[in-house]
Amino acid sequence: MTGILTIGVAIAATVAILGGSSLGLSLWSMLLIYSLGGTAATFFVAWRKFRCMEHAEQG
Repeated sequence: MTGILTIGVAIAATVAILGGSSLGLSLWSMLLIYSLGGTAATFFVAWRKFRCMEHAEQG
């Protein structure tokens, strides 16, 4: 669980920093991107881990 959250936070921070620096976004926009990106990344990584565990149980 800690690994999934760490990956989500790392991706969210990277997306927010790159988006803010390249697009010149405000702090609130960067915070919104951080929140949405972190949530999406966490759900995606957790879903992939679930699928891998499900596949390992079948085989």
